[in-house]
Amino acid sequence: MESEHGDSSSREEKLIKDQMLATIYGQCVGDAIGLLTEFLTKEEAKEYYGRKPKMLLYSQKVPDFHRSRWKEGDWTDDTDQMILILQSILYNKGQVVATDFAQRIYRWMKQGFPDLGDFGGLGLGQTTATVLRHPDFKSKPHEVAFEVWDKSNRNIAPNGAVMRTSICGLHQWQNLESVVKNTLEICKCTHHDPRCQASAVAVSVTVALTLQHTCQEKERGGKFPRPVDVTAVIKQAYNHACQVLTTEEEKQDLWWYMNCRKLKLLQLAEPGKIGYTYKCMGAGFWAFKQKDFKKALIKIIMAGGDADTNGAVAGALLACKLGISAIPQPWIDGLVHKDWLMGYVNKFLRLQDEMNLPIEQRSAYDDLNIAILVAEDEERNRRREEEHKRQYEERLKNTESKF
Repeated sequence: MESEHGDSSSREEKLIKDQMLATIYGQCVGDAIGLLTEFLTKEEAKEYYGRKPKMLLYSQKVPDFHRSRWKEGDWTDDTDQMILILQSILYNKGQVVATDFAQRIYRWMKQGFPDLGDFGGLGLGQTTATVLRHPDFKSKPHEVAFEVWDKSNRNIAPNGAVMRTSICGLHQWQNLESVVKNTLEICKCTHHDPRCQASAVAVSVTVALTLQHTCQEKERGGKFPRPVDVTAVIKQAYNHACQVLTTEEEKQDLWWYMNCRKLKLLQLAEPGKIGYTYKCMGAGFWAFKQKDFKKALIKIIMAGGDADTNGAVAGALLACKLGISAIPQPWIDGLVHKDWLMGYVNKFLRLQDEMNLPIEQRSAYDDLNIAILVAEDEERNRRREEEHKRQYEERLKNTESKF
């Protein structure tokens, strides 16, 4: 018979794993449903989906050129890159290795996820694309990202790093020092600007602190768990995030966006500025203060702008706080690649149980070896080219036979 302590520990582990799953699903559905209004103005969003819709569905997606590139219920590059981080962590048995992630995101840019039928990564931001195309990126990602930022007069701070960072808050969530270190290691592969680093750290630390709250409440043993102290969590996350900033003005700017309580003040569809990392982060922290997942996400998405990215961060933070039951079931059920995703998520959850073991005793995922994956890509591309050549020669032969 299991002891009371053992039973309690098992319940705690289940609660934490459910919360991790909620965070990942929150990111995925926020990204996927956000595609409905990505790059639209607030007025255009109202025109397509109504003034105040009570529900949004993947099937309502406007079939324009941009949106038609993704299947109904598919997430975009925001979640793709989160999954790349997850795969890198799995292959490296819990270690975060910048060059390994760099090689994976470079491969994704060229191939997408071939097992999902992709032929290349869709939705790549301009800054990330510039960094990835540098000849030294795969071996020196941090140095290349710094160079690109430096050549921009140190004035570009897009949201391409903060959008993928929720997974860094789940990994090693008990240790905030590790969470911050891992987050910066991944962020600086493509985005060096201190504002990008600060926003990514703010989000990942908030995820970790929310998991820690669940653990502390379980240990307290009260009949009714106390809700997350949102104000205290934001203050603590801010303290970690502002460590990468140097001026008081930068720190005040970060504080304002993390504590903004009116969504309209964020101006998410502001012309020329929709991709600013603090706007995305601000949308996430606005959502973190809310109590209704569906209403909060719809409000963010109907604000337009970079809605899939805003939705991804907002969905991750709010789902982490509220749990998976808060996410509308049609949004989860409608994810087209849900089963494929869960294969990796289950491995990631298993790895969290193994993190106290010596690294050599943790599960190995040799099928995620990037060298093997690249070799498979080359062979697949070679066969595709041979088939195209065969088809061309066959058509040429048939054409000649007519004359």
